[in-house]
Amino acid sequence: MKAFKLTAGALAGATLAACTLGPNFSRPEAPASGGYAVKSAPAAGAAQGVIYGGEVADSWYQLFHSEALNALVRDALANNPDLEAARHGLLAAQDELKAVSGSALPQITSSGGIDRTHINGSFLYAPASSLTATANRYSIGPSLAYNLDVFGGVRRSIESQAAATANARDQALNTYVTLVDQVVVTAFGYAATQAQIEVTHALIDELQAQLDLTQKLESAGKITRSDTLQAQTQVETTLATLPGLEQQRDVYRNALAQLSGRTPDDFNMPVLGLKDFTLPDRLPLSLPSTLVRQRPDILAAEDSLHQASAQIGVAQAARLPSLTLSAQYSQQTTKLNELFTQPGGIWSFGADFTAPLFNGGSLAARADEAKERYKQSQASYRSTVIGAFVEVANALQALQHDADSYAAHGRALQSAAASRDLALAQYRAGKFNELQVLTVEQQYQNAALSQVQADAQRFTDTATLFRALGGGWWNAQQDPSSLPVAVNDTKTMTGAPAQPAASTP
Repeated sequence: MKAFKLTAGALAGATLAACTLGPNFSRPEAPASGGYAVKSAPAAGAAQGVIYGGEVADSWYQLFHSEALNALVRDALANNPDLEAARHGLLAAQDELKAVSGSALPQITSSGGIDRTHINGSFLYAPASSLTATANRYSIGPSLAYNLDVFGGVRRSIESQAAATANARDQALNTYVTLVDQVVVTAFGYAATQAQIEVTHALIDELQAQLDLTQKLESAGKITRSDTLQAQTQVETTLATLPGLEQQRDVYRNALAQLSGRTPDDFNMPVLGLKDFTLPDRLPLSLPSTLVRQRPDILAAEDSLHQASAQIGVAQAARLPSLTLSAQYSQQTTKLNELFTQPGGIWSFGADFTAPLFNGGSLAARADEAKERYKQSQASYRSTVIGAFVEVANALQALQHDADSYAAHGRALQSAAASRDLALAQYRAGKFNELQVLTVEQQYQNAALSQVQADAQRFTDTATLFRALGGGWWNAQQDPSSLPVAVNDTKTMTGAPAQPAASTP
């Protein structure tokens, strides 16, 4: 009993003196930069303004006022397999965290056995002939092992896994935000291509009418055959552009089917047109200090940095001694009916001490590796932050240029339309030849298609800004990283209220 008290006292002292090796992680400071090097808001022609410090709505895609677009996003969020995989990855990481956290608690196991044994006197350090016995032996009982974690290796392992779990959540959030952006941008691409097809069909109708007129003039002997052939060539050339546009439209449609978790033949494409979208007139712009706390990729980089920091403590603790408390109680007897009786009980209690003496320098190398991994994560974090700032700046500058581009394309289209009308009038009056008319028609066609592209670009760059600002996931009514309540393929999104992700302490 005296020995037990001394051992217990020593263990208690070791526990009180326990420390946690490695650096204590603290979140990186927000950048001191006060902006994105954008001198002004989008020009007036864009019909858009910027609200500095404005909140990004989770359902920002609804600002385009298209129910068809809203339905596509909802469908993708409910059925996209990549998002579902990311959510299951988060659940797996959470289960791993529970498993690792359990290692900090006492480990209690139970064992039992039945065996037939023969022993002789040597078992009691006596001559072999002094004792001989053959009998059955029955044993059953619990055992306990508890790592006192004197230097915090276990605690740092739990901290590392907690950071890995937070990283898995951020990856799921990033998948969510990226998915919404991809659906919106792809829908804009589909609508733009469809608009180009419609413009091309209208041009073909006009060219066909012009060809009909040319054929009548040729029959009347007012123009030559070459003029008719030139008009027919223009019709056929314009017709030849349709298959490429239709192929591009089909690619967008198939991409939307894939994002929605469906095969092309199982996907119902809604009617989408550029005229169905409304360009938001006010755009939020998060402050730089806020951006680093809401973009999932930055949060994931921060969690990777936290994980690398904790691994330094794990590597350092592995180089020092470990102390494990162990205890065992067992019932052992040669008769089954004597189990769980006082004479059959045996027990042991003690502490195990292990320390690395020689390992060829591998533990020291592991500790150095952990430090270098931390420095690597620091550099990766800075790179991610810089990349995020660049994306926001690019989106803002694109919106500025889109305003000028859209206005210029509009003026070019007006001029081309006026020039075409004048050329056709002159042609009917016999003052222009067919080649002059075809040249003007080609200019008008290019201007009309360019106007459609400029219009679509404004919508695409607006969506890009929302994505660059983090997608507004933190304002969602339900946690976007959580699985539906029923894991058996239920498609309704539910979950706990969303909170901004932060590094696990």
